[in-house]
This record gives sequence, C-alpha cells and structure tokens, in this order.
Amino acid sequence: MDFIEKQKIIILGSTGSIGKQTLNVCRRLNFEIEALTCSGNIELLLEQIKEFKPKKVGVADQEAATRLSELLEELDGPVPEVLGGEQGIVEIAKLKCDKLVVAIIGFSALQPLIAAIKEKRTIALANKETIVSTGKYVLNLAKQYGAKIYPIDSEPSAIWQCLAGQTDRPSKVWLTASGGPFLNYTRDQFATITIADALAHPVWSMGNKITIDSSTMLNKGLELIEICRLFDLSGDQVEVLVHPQSIIHSMVGFVDGSVIAQMGLPDMELPIQYALTYGTRRAMPDKPKLNLAELGKLTFQAPDFEKFPGLRLAYEAQAEDGAMPAVLNAANEIAVDAFVNNQISYLNIVEIVENTMKQFRSHDLLKKEDITNILKADQWARVYAEKLIEQVV
Repeated sequence: MDFIEKQKIIILGSTGSIGKQTLNVCRRLNFEIEALTCSGNIELLLEQIKEFKPKKVGVADQEAATRLSELLEELDGPVPEVLGGEQGIVEIAKLKCDKLVVAIIGFSALQPLIAAIKEKRTIALANKETIVSTGKYVLNLAKQYGAKIYPIDSEPSAIWQCLAGQTDRPSKVWLTASGGPFLNYTRDQFATITIADALAHPVWSMGNKITIDSSTMLNKGLELIEICRLFDLSGDQVEVLVHPQSIIHSMVGFVDGSVIAQMGLPDMELPIQYALTYGTRRAMPDKPKLNLAELGKLTFQAPDFEKFPGLRLAYEAQAEDGAMPAVLNAANEIAVDAFVNNQISYLNIVEIVENTMKQFRSHDLLKKEDITNILKADQWARVYAEKLIEQVV
C-alpha cells in the first residue's frame, strides 16, 4: 500500500476536463497541490492558483506564461513560480510529489512523461496517445527506472481493478463503448454531422478531442491498442462491446469461463480517485451510487465496423504494430483538429486516417519499433495528413 493520508499532487493539464475532475478529487480528499500546468488557458489557471496555491505552475505557451506572470503580480501574498514553454512543463514533471497526474491530451505529453519516469515518479496517466504511439518504449522505460504507471481512463482502470489480486492472466477482455452520439445514425446521416453534433456526447463529459474521438469510435480504437500495451494482450483477446448505459466499464474473462466486471455510474472521478488512493478506497459521499433496480437493464451489442471504420483501422494498426499505431494516432490528431477548425467534414476525419495508413504501408519506417524512428513516423504522418487536408480544402 503506497497511500499517503495527505498526498502532494502535481497535475499536468489542470485546465482540461480530466485536470478539473482531478482537482475535484483533491478537494474531496484534502490533498495538497504542488504544481499545475496548462497549455494556454491562463484565466482558468489563475482561478486554480488562487484556490489551491501551488508552488509552481507551467504554461506551454510562452506568451501566455508571460501574461500570467504579470497577472500574478497583482495578487496579495506569495505567488507560484511560473515556468514557460514546453521545457517548463518538463521541469514541472520532474518535481517531487506523491502522484503526478498526466492529463495532457495528445502526443505532446510524451516528453513530460519521460521526464517523470526518469525521476521514478508514480504517474496517474490519462493520456493514451503516448502508450499507443511508442509501443512498449514508455512501459519498458518505467520498468527500467522503477516508475509506476496507474491508468485513470475508465476502461483501462476497470481492467486494472478487475485484475487486482489476480495471479492468473486474463484469457479475454471486453472493452465497453457507449457508442457515442451517432450509435443509431445511418451511414447516410454522417454526411450532415456538425461539430456541435459530434461534441454532444450522451453519457460522458470530456474534452473536445476525446469527445470527437468517441463519436468516431477511434477513441475506443486507441483504448484497444493502449490496453494491449498495458496488459500485454493481443488484439484478438480484446473484444469491443457497445454498451450504451456505460455502467460496466470493462470485463475480464479467465480460462475457466468466469468473467469479472467493474461497474459504476459513468463518472471519471471514480477511476481518478482509485489511482490517487491506490491501495485503499475512500468514500465519495458527494456522488450518487449505482442502483441496479432503478436502472432495470443493461444492453450490449457488437460494434458496426462499416459505420465506424475507425475502430477497424485501430485493430489493423494493432496487428501491424511497429510504427503504424503512431501513424494512426498522429493522423487522427491532425484530422480532428482540422474538423474542429471547420477545415474538413466529419466523414473526412476517418478518411484521412485511413489514407495516411495506406500510404505508410510502403514506407521503410513501417516496422521500426525504436523511439527515434517512431518519432519520425509520427512527424511523417502529421505532414502527410496535413497535405490530405489541403486537398480537401
């Protein structure tokens, strides 16, 4: 048990959805906030500074960091040291703490994550893209340095909880998906989907990137690859199952036919708190509890790979391995950003990912697994996806 009654917490990405929910958990548990970081939302970060009084803060955008320093001069009492730029985020990640929460979305979390691992930190990881893209590099690095990585996405956390105390390896995992806002759409309806439509998730409250990924089911595809990495599974051991109620967050099966499921109301604070208090469970009196009698029924169905081809692409990337998962992730990041900025249509998102993957299959980086070449593949995919976007426009 490594639980500390009053822990010192650092949150990378405190102004995003996961970061804000982590701060809610820290309020509940009366944890101390050592440091916070954000990309550029200094208005919200300033409010968090006033409440939680961290010793240091980091802002990835250097100009925004300078503006924050100016705003802090107007505060009474001690103010935190401000570190600017990407290197500032890396320096924050190196600081001593009980738990470091990595809530940065996308591949930009890689360098801070590596820095924290080399400092042997205990890391509560909400970022799946780094695990997806780098193969086993990050996980092997954690083993090398003795760092701990605790998943705080609901589905990986569910599998982790199901395996707690188990000595047998799972023979199968069921990865549940809500189905997103377009579960009951016809394929023809996809052509009219707007940004507002894609951001209207029926169950979960998440940031823009993950919400749109959920609508295409590429988020579930990324989780598929992440889970294979984290729990040393093959793709054929992981079955995605659409479960609209989002009560069962994942299930684990064993050779004797028994299945263990982790259940709870859809609320990210539960897996976040589980990671921060690992070794013991703490009450969440401010949260409603699951009532199965009121719920009445749970339903399940197989995903429609024709309607959601992004999920098929993820299975393909996982099977091909090498640098292909990095290419899948990079192309998706570029495409989703372009969609949010009204550069492409909703259907273009997965088309760009698929065409980028097709082109990469003839690249000499395809089977490379070392981190240097994976980073090259990531950059290649971003450039190629941008070219495809220009053609669409």
